[in-house]
Amino acid sequence: MGDRDPTPGPEGKGAQATASLPEGVEIRPARPQDAATYLAMWREVVAEHRFVRTEEVTTTLRQFRKQFREPVTADKARLMALAGGRVVGALFIERMSHPVNRHVATLGMAVERRWRGRGIGTALMDAALRWARWAPVEKLTLEVYPTNEEAVALYRKFGFVEEGRLLRQSRKSYGYEDELIMSKVIP
Repeated sequence: MGDRDPTPGPEGKGAQATASLPEGVEIRPARPQDAATYLAMWREVVAEHRFVRTEEVTTTLRQFRKQFREPVTADKARLMALAGGRVVGALFIERMSHPVNRHVATLGMAVERRWRGRGIGTALMDAALRWARWAPVEKLTLEVYPTNEEAVALYRKFGFVEEGRLLRQSRKSYGYEDELIMSKVIP
């Protein structure tokens, strides 16, 4: 997948996600030039103190640029949702490295507040499933706060099921958060 096609599969190079996106929005692999607007989006999501484990952004612009040079491979992908050239959502997906669980990949996603509910998460998840089938992996897993009801509903829409609950898993500045473990077996 050296051509960095975000939606691999039998459709071939340049295939688009089947999810309907708002006009002017595209889903594609991360590029170094996305780092500045990604960092702005990520800081905004982190500042909400509700949806992600991170409470302080410590990764630098330079570090993100370096990460975003990495091509999409059968081991990982960094996908961006852009509107007007600005990152408004992102999904990272990575195959587990141990031989006994290399058939599994984990994912994490964030969407900027004003773009939620407009199809960005759906399009990113659609692209993640295309990657999973192309890679191929047999199972996708994620962890999500149960209070993030919109994200939980999105994952369920894509066939993810709850496999467990990690009680008091995240110790945040305001207290503890449980985490749901959700997964989907890829047919």
